[in-house]
Amino acid sequence: MSDDLPLSSSRREERGSKRPRKRAPRVTVSGVLGELLLTAGFVMMLFLGWKFWLNDIIVGNAQNQEGAALSEQFDREYETVKPPEVDESGIPIRKAPTEEATPFAVLYVPAWGEDYSRTIATGITRYGVLDYYVGYYPDSDPVGSVGNFAIAGHRLAYGASMQKIPDLQLGDNVYVETVDGWYEYTFRAGEYVGPSEISILSDVPRHPELKGEDRIMLLMTCNPFHSTEERVVSYTTFVDFIPRSEGPPEEIAGAVNARTNNNGGDTGGGAEH
Repeated sequence: MSDDLPLSSSRREERGSKRPRKRAPRVTVSGVLGELLLTAGFVMMLFLGWKFWLNDIIVGNAQNQEGAALSEQFDREYETVKPPEVDESGIPIRKAPTEEATPFAVLYVPAWGEDYSRTIATGITRYGVLDYYVGYYPDSDPVGSVGNFAIAGHRLAYGASMQKIPDLQLGDNVYVETVDGWYEYTFRAGEYVGPSEISILSDVPRHPELKGEDRIMLLMTCNPFHSTEERVVSYTTFVDFIPRSEGPPEEIAGAVNARTNNNGGDTGGGAEH
């Protein structure tokens, strides 16, 4: 019989079954490290998204609600609270609480959003105050007084309360609400300074040897984004005081009323990146 005859199907299957099987991929150290790095990178992206975006929205909304609740508290206490001191110009001056993290005022900046507001509390420690509020430098002057009322807040994360400081322009007004009423300031100038430049907190910023006559409010945050290398500062000067009995200033009346009508649940700007 000829050897050139084709193999039967059973013999072909027998020979095919003897072919070597493909080996499974070998697990290597570099492969495992690569997978771990990819996973770690994904987790880090989720964390950064939470910290610098979702966290801003959540905490910013919570801070707005606290500001609204504090405004409602002011309305209740206005008739019973001890009257403030009044200076020679007739401006009521009430000292801030000395205990750290005690809320005592609400900040409004229409240029940062029609319904923007943030609670101001005593102190500037990060974990005790700035992660929750705008912080007031306890060694600076009371709001509305001659001198320098200084506040600071986060540029990013935790509500990003001072994110838009570099965007302030001449004519932009800033309001501080206390139990006595609303103090109106207007933006005058800004600058960038080092983190250890404390002379900006003086009555006459940059000139601690001088005694000032102006009523200044300083707003400060870190610069640039994701860094504490510098500070960006805005200087505002006092314009007017509006007693609580007269109601909120027209420029922020809509924001104040909206929060009151919404049980303190309204939100504000200043957290966009």
